Amino acid sequence: MSVVHAPISADHAGAILTIDLAAITENWRILSRKLKPGCDCGAVVKADAYGLGAPNIATALAGAGCKTFYVAHLGEGIELRKVLGREPRIIVMHGANPGLEGDIFKHGLIPVLSTPDQIAMWRTFASNADALQETIIQVDTGMNRLGLSNKEFTEHLNDPDCFQGLTPLALMSHLACAGTSEHPLNTAQLEQFTSALSAFRTKFPDAKGTLSNSSGIFLGEAWHHDYARPGAALYGLNPQPGNKNPMLSVARLQAKILQIRRVDSTETVGYGATFKAADGMKLATVSVGYADGFLRSLSNTGTALLDGFPIRVAGIVSMDLLTFDVSNVPDSSLRPGAMIDILSQEHTADDLADNAGTIGYEILTGLGQRYARRYLPANVPGLRS
Repeated sequence: MSVVHAPISADHAGAILTIDLAAITENWRILSRKLKPGCDCGAVVKADAYGLGAPNIATALAGAGCKTFYVAHLGEGIELRKVLGREPRIIVMHGANPGLEGDIFKHGLIPVLSTPDQIAMWRTFASNADALQETIIQVDTGMNRLGLSNKEFTEHLNDPDCFQGLTPLALMSHLACAGTSEHPLNTAQLEQFTSALSAFRTKFPDAKGTLSNSSGIFLGEAWHHDYARPGAALYGLNPQPGNKNPMLSVARLQAKILQIRRVDSTETVGYGATFKAADGMKLATVSVGYADGFLRSLSNTGTALLDGFPIRVAGIVSMDLLTFDVSNVPDSSLRPGAMIDILSQEHTADDLADNAGTIGYEILTGLGQRYARRYLPANVPGLRS
């Protein structure tokens, strides 16, 4: 969850960010239908729901039937619990910082325990507080990031004291290359995880398995297990790079034109004079910059749409402004106050990410707080507009 900022009116803002909650809930349904019967389709709402506003999005998803939510940090989990109430399952993927196990328990959160120290500290807390609380144990199957190593996992299983006092809901791991369906690591990780889950169930027969992220869902039922953790796909990002995106577009970012300029002679544009505008070129400047999440790496390469016409960034992106070459756009569309589509159904976060040499995740999570935000409803009772 992010810091809550006072709403900005469309009149006061330089750009308007529209989030379609109905599209997000339909994306969740699309993913749910892809899963094998009985597999729980959760929702990853970490990083303020990928920059789009966790309170409204989580409320909409809960109203659509989502029962399991995933966050990264304890603070995100605490804030989300305030929004959703006590019923939904909220899983904190980074676990609890040392000494804060009581906060996890107090707010009814489920910690993911990824290290021997986390497991030992939770076991001590649960014993001292007489606390019965579900946990998730994470094993590493090839990411080499978080999770017990194979050696640590085996040692814990063989030691009767290591898992004593725990109530594991599930065993968890994370796919490294799910977006590349033919990558051999997908099968290798599946085999390692399936073996670990089988061994884990000899001690905890009711333990579930959770391996699949958004892209993992599309690998097939063998990867689904009991709990799926879609994130990016909920927000319209393509879970199958290189293939047609099966998800609905979620975000539209429209920037207001501040000024139209027709260049009278060959001149340069912006800081550093990196772009040379030919005589007669038409330029449109908007009130968006890298302070708003429009990456500086999009200088001279970023694209957008104006009344359906493709346009390109001219010059260096500055903190609060960027300029587009709009020479191909009819004069009837060129006026102060007209809106340029930086993100839209026809020009998605994935498209802008390709311009910047990054991924759509970075585009969405970097969206700034100076936009006027509006939410198209998902017809969910209690949704905050």
